Amino acid sequence: MSVNNVSLSAQSQYIKQPKKNFDNQKESNDSIGEILKPVEDTVVNSVAPARRIVGIPDMIKQGDLIPALGLAALTVVSLPEDCRDIKAAYDHSACVLTKKRIPIAYNYKKYQHDFSFLRGTLLHEAMKRVKSERGKKIVDVIYKSDKTLYNTKLGYWLKNVMGITDGNPVVSSCKTLWGDKLNVQKVVVKNDFLGLKELTGRALKRTTVLGLAFTALLEVPRIIKSFTKGEKQEEKSKSVAKQFVKSGSNVLGITLGMGYLGAIGAKKFGAAGSLLGIGIGALVGAASSQKINNMLFKDKKKS
Repeated sequence: MSVNNVSLSAQSQYIKQPKKNFDNQKESNDSIGEILKPVEDTVVNSVAPARRIVGIPDMIKQGDLIPALGLAALTVVSLPEDCRDIKAAYDHSACVLTKKRIPIAYNYKKYQHDFSFLRGTLLHEAMKRVKSERGKKIVDVIYKSDKTLYNTKLGYWLKNVMGITDGNPVVSSCKTLWGDKLNVQKVVVKNDFLGLKELTGRALKRTTVLGLAFTALLEVPRIIKSFTKGEKQEEKSKSVAKQFVKSGSNVLGITLGMGYLGAIGAKKFGAAGSLLGIGIGALVGAASSQKINNMLFKDKKKS
């Protein structure tokens, strides 16, 4: 995924320093536009297809053609599942506004299902149609690799350190990649200060290994491109190291932002809250990584 570099400082700047001359309509309109921009960015980032394609024109202008093509392909492949997510959020919001009973896959206040990078995508639909035995074995391997950080060695280590355990499995209306009903489990934690441990468990369940790998893969062309900067070997090495740190910060910031804030939104407000939390998380994560990079390389020209 890709998120444009954003800054939330524009809003606070105009709140703290309002225009004194309101006779100039253009200046006033510009101020309102700057104040509303974070809201617009949040809405855009809450809709997965929009979040992915909004940065493509800038990426092409900057010469990042391969990442742009990757995002475009991901947008097309993921469109069916993204549309289902948007519809679920719309239905949830409509039920809240009309005070009707909300149809939910499971009790989102208690549980968090494991996300999937492939489930519901065009790739998933294509793999379900594989007929040969050899092909089915390959598909099975791919399915098994589509897991969340919660079920990796890193996840097991974090759960052990934080004292996180799984509650009893409860059947939900969600489906696995194989088409079976997906069990959900409560993230059980003792002595959880401010609920941060449970939130971490939920965030891990929302972060897929394949999704994280794809996000990191989009940064590889920028790292390779950094090899061309500088004439001496020392300059090239510094350029690569700098871009490596920037790319790592970008991936980490956006992943944490979307994981944690998406988990908060999902727990509080279900499907609609999940999408909104992801949108805000993408903004906060991108802004945080940009802030860190600016602090680390403040006396350097932006690469």
